[in-house]
Amino acid sequence: MSKPKLSIFFGAGAEIGYGLPSGGKFALEIFRCSNEEDKEFFRQQIQNINRMSQIATQWLPDNYSNKRLNVFGKGEFEGLIASSLENRRNNILTYLNHFDEKVTYLLQHWYVNDEIIRRKFTEETDEQIGEMLYSQSIRLNEKLASQVPLFDSEYFSAFLRILAKHPQDQQIKRIVRAFLELLVGAFGQSLVSQLNEELFTQAPDELSVFDDLSGIFSLNYQGVGQTGMEIVIEERPLDIDEGTEGLTIFKELGRTILEEIYCQAMDYQALIDSHFRYLYNPKAHWAKFTRIAIFLHTVRRYITQYVQVDPLKISGGPGYYHDLLNLREQYEVKAIGTTNYNNFVQQVISETALGETPIYHLNGSVNEYYDPFKNEILTNPTHEEREGRILVPFMFTQSGIKPLTSVEMSRKYVELYDHFVQSDVVCVIGYAFNGDDGHINGMFRSLVEQEHKRLFIFHYKNDTRSEVQVEREYKEKLRLNSSESLKVFLVNQNRIANENIWFENILNEFVTH
Repeated sequence: MSKPKLSIFFGAGAEIGYGLPSGGKFALEIFRCSNEEDKEFFRQQIQNINRMSQIATQWLPDNYSNKRLNVFGKGEFEGLIASSLENRRNNILTYLNHFDEKVTYLLQHWYVNDEIIRRKFTEETDEQIGEMLYSQSIRLNEKLASQVPLFDSEYFSAFLRILAKHPQDQQIKRIVRAFLELLVGAFGQSLVSQLNEELFTQAPDELSVFDDLSGIFSLNYQGVGQTGMEIVIEERPLDIDEGTEGLTIFKELGRTILEEIYCQAMDYQALIDSHFRYLYNPKAHWAKFTRIAIFLHTVRRYITQYVQVDPLKISGGPGYYHDLLNLREQYEVKAIGTTNYNNFVQQVISETALGETPIYHLNGSVNEYYDPFKNEILTNPTHEEREGRILVPFMFTQSGIKPLTSVEMSRKYVELYDHFVQSDVVCVIGYAFNGDDGHINGMFRSLVEQEHKRLFIFHYKNDTRSEVQVEREYKEKLRLNSSESLKVFLVNQNRIANENIWFENILNEFVTH
């Protein structure tokens, strides 16, 4: 009997076990990262352009070498908040509505555990966490929401009790305000969207004046989410342990919770999309051109210089990439696709029998650069290839605009898709099928609905949802008409699903079918 043919697709979640950050954490760190070094590097690129060349005389604006270079900064916070509340407010509300459950899970992996937190709270307030709740004392306007589980939360009430004991402490006040801003902002955005979409619930079709009035309401994004954004991006973590005083512990706990919320809800697609088009047309908007170009350099430098990985795990495992070495006895691996920018998977398998397996980086990689003037991708360009050109790291960060028109990139998608079609099963690990990766999601949808291929998703279990519930979510994300060819497995941090290492479940599915 021949081995089942397998293709595997990795997202950011597959690398967390190796010490890399999640996609949300990665996004926050990029905006925390200083960009002065990247700004200077890009300035040198600009200065080295031959002023008589085609790129200088036809593509760049007049006096380009003396123009100011702009970068993303605090001025973009409002846009980040607006995009997050518009597109991911459900993530925010889900977290706030299950506040105690989320905090309890967070404390399982934090500096101090739940027991110590409760003891420190008692020392600080002479009360027990949960003894005093605010569900009967605080009411949100019913036009925003009829039920607000956050006010019945033990831990949120604990933050309010700490603030009541220390009313002059500005940091704990800012943390509480940040939670409230996110709550009001998420509910407020829902109300604004509903009003704009249903301003007139009934009106004559022949009178277009009623349609002209749609979309007139908006939210003041300076008043919602700004405080939390400043806390998570501008403030550094505090060093704490079980000997730290209670007030300081709650300050760091509040900052950590906010960071986790923003990691799950931060959406900068609109910000990137509003700038990416100018990468091809610097004359039209020089400031936006320089912002996106320097931002891409910052992304690459952060990945290559600041992302902390466990070198022992990269060399010897354990992890999903090392599992490839074990599963090859049972399966024939056709191809590997990834949205990750680094080359760790190649490092792990290069000296093995899997070394010839094709690997496709669908969102770019740290070794690739893009020439927007010529719409060309270069891999590990030499000094001579860089000379006289403006090159930016080729990485698709959170964006709906992808430069897929280059022949090299189009070929990657086609080749990987062909390998998928030749496989018996395609496995997806650590990839969330978010909306900003619609170009990839469409490929998987076609694979299931047009090619009738089986798609196995290995989902990291970090909440109480069942396989059926998670499967329904992926079906919706992929916009599938049926989940018949879709199978979800819940895996733990040790990559175990149904009491077996994840890839053993694939073979079990073949046996049962």
